[in-house]
Amino acid sequence: MGGKAPKGILTNQCASMQRAIEACIPTTIHRWCIWHIMKKIPSKLNRYKAHIEIEQEMSHVVWNSHTKESFDRNWNDFLLKYGLVDNKWLLELFEDRHIWIPIYLDHHFWAGMRSTQRSESMYSFLNKFITRNSSLIQFVKQYDNCLGSREQRERERESDAEDFYMVIPCATKSSIEAKFQDVYTHKKFR
Repeated sequence: MGGKAPKGILTNQCASMQRAIEACIPTTIHRWCIWHIMKKIPSKLNRYKAHIEIEQEMSHVVWNSHTKESFDRNWNDFLLKYGLVDNKWLLELFEDRHIWIPIYLDHHFWAGMRSTQRSESMYSFLNKFITRNSSLIQFVKQYDNCLGSREQRERERESDAEDFYMVIPCATKSSIEAKFQDVYTHKKFR
């Protein structure tokens, strides 16, 4: 980064990470991954009788509040409607709404990023090849294997795409074979 703090940073919901960012790079806008928060809803609220409706309503409030004031009002109405006013997890989320609720962050440029999910999938992919105990030499070798595996899959996809558009010539001059090929080619390229 050349000594410059990033304008924004996206992390999982982690209090120690939040404190470190505030202390070390206070001018950086910190955003929590909304996907991770929303993914926690079932485990945090499944003890409630109407947990499915609660999850749907919470999602609606989070994604469909178009002003900060409407979010605050909708959130409070949601808590009252389902008797969740004393729920510690929801109260803490409301306190931290400025770092995860879209309407509180959308006035900053995020290049469409709201989630760390894409990088999580890369970590998952790398973990198939590299372990925590890998030496530096093993890491480099396995990283090469990892890249090779990705390149192999890409070549296979390209080959599949080429095969899709390839027309196999008729083996005979039979009118039935020619007719079949015309019908097949017409359907294939529609």
